[in-house]
Amino acid sequence: MATPTPAFVNSLASWAWLERTSAGPVAFLLLAHPDARQVERELVGLARALGLVPPRTRLPDTGARVTLVGRLRAVVQLDGCAHRVQVEVGERWSAFVGDGGPVLLLVGLDPLARCSPRERVEEYLGVGTLGGRLRLGAARGFRPRTP
Repeated sequence: MATPTPAFVNSLASWAWLERTSAGPVAFLLLAHPDARQVERELVGLARALGLVPPRTRLPDTGARVTLVGRLRAVVQLDGCAHRVQVEVGERWSAFVGDGGPVLLLVGLDPLARCSPRERVEEYLGVGTLGGRLRLGAARGFRPRTP
């Protein structure tokens, strides 16, 4: 599998939201690419570097890999890769994760436009789950202590 390059990592689109699930509240973080068909190999490599698995597989705990940076940013650590994925998050998302709330990481293997509205993202998740075109894993976040 391809190791994610800085150019690829910087070309990713992201969506972060909070949702109430049957397991309680969860912070979701979706990573996708507008031209996924052209970079599917890299997306699979990204999912592997995050320890993610296809739907209908037992969700792995990928560890504490989400670092909160301020109130509006998070950095996601990739295994075996010096590059990190930086994403914008909301204040509520950041506060929830900073207080120990669980994160569900998702990587979509199909294209998704950067400014897709919520309805399109929900459709994308449904189709991707049924078609096996998402990779998922549970993670934890942390806020570095300042001296």
